[in-house]
Amino acid sequence: MPQVPPELDYIWTWFTQLNQKRQCGMAVNALTSAEILAWQARHGIRFEPFEESVIDRLDALFIYHQHKKDK
Repeated sequence: MPQVPPELDYIWTWFTQLNQKRQCGMAVNALTSAEILAWQARHGIRFEPFEESVIDRLDALFIYHQHKKDK
């Protein structure tokens, strides 16, 4: 398994914290903007555009692999 570059480790930590708060119904859904904004407010963090794009990409990959697992 590839290692997260040390410079991006903090974003991985943020994503795993966000992922724990994910709402799931019949299937795993993408993180909503409201969930992400609430997490940022709770932790006093404001994502930079780059960080936001990495979180979105990680979320898309997570969803892809979850759906792949279900098949």
